[in-house]
Amino acid sequence: MGRMRKLSQYRLYGMSMYVVIFALFAAKCHAQIGTPPVIAVQPLGLAVQNGGTAILATTAVSLTSMKFYWLFNDQPILTNNTTVVNVNVPLVGTVSTLTVKGVSPSNAGNYSVRIVNGVGPVTSSNAMLIVLTSAVSNVVNIVSTSTQMTASGFKLLLSGPPGSNYIIQASTDLKNWTSISTNAAPTGSVSYTDTAAINLPFRYYRAKMQ
Repeated sequence: MGRMRKLSQYRLYGMSMYVVIFALFAAKCHAQIGTPPVIAVQPLGLAVQNGGTAILATTAVSLTSMKFYWLFNDQPILTNNTTVVNVNVPLVGTVSTLTVKGVSPSNAGNYSVRIVNGVGPVTSSNAMLIVLTSAVSNVVNIVSTSTQMTASGFKLLLSGPPGSNYIIQASTDLKNWTSISTNAAPTGSVSYTDTAAINLPFRYYRAKMQ
């Protein structure tokens, strides 16, 4: 997949209709032998409906083998509704994905990951998981398994209420946003490929419902 960067998650603030999507296309991390792992992509927070599935991910780079230890509120995760999968992606690094199934309010909190190689450890920033206990109809969800860099550009797959219109915006500094696409979503799902992303070192995205 070349410089493929999988967008792991999104952050939802309260009842906001905005979803801020963070994408890194080329993590210019200078990992060297004799140094701890370098985190290329930090885990991002998200909001999940009660009973749903939460997926958090991070990408790390090291010239030696690594071990990933996911934490919940700075403590080892002991619940049996979680799984961790680590995948080595050529030219990108190792992507570690934590999946929490059947989330409940007890799963809400801060998640982080401690990564260790033969030299030493490094700990990611916190990613907050919010568990929504009441139905929210105006949320744009990110289908992380289908959001990635492709040969044609960076692909986003969004889902939300049927009959919605999604406006996708892009930024290079998280301050100035430009609308790059408006998509009708009669079934609730929209796939969009940003062809301009091929020539950019990084880009941020957000989506809102019109």
